[in-house]
Amino acid sequence: MSIFPKSKVPQFKLRPDPIATVLFILVFISGLLISLSFFKAEDGSGVYFQKGLISSIFTGLISLCLLFAATSKLLFSHLWKKNSSHDRHRMHSKNHPMEKEKAFKEKIRQK
Repeated sequence: MSIFPKSKVPQFKLRPDPIATVLFILVFISGLLISLSFFKAEDGSGVYFQKGLISSIFTGLISLCLLFAATSKLLFSHLWKKNSSHDRHRMHSKNHPMEKEKAFKEKIRQK
């Protein structure tokens, strides 16, 4: 499935989530600034370097999760198709041998 239909315009329903995108930007920028302030305050003891490293790891993990949340409809569009499995289930149920047997029994009862 392509996000570009014949008119070459992306589908509007697959756009990134605006709330998750704003949170991603805020978390990334604030975490980057906090990490840089810890690295800049390093005095040779290694304490601030560890704090900066931990804060940058947490920032990276949270940013990655928010990035996946923001772009989930675009990256995983097969999960957002409306009733994609419902039609297959209905077709399977209609052609199932048990359903044919029920219809046959019902036909016999009517006679």
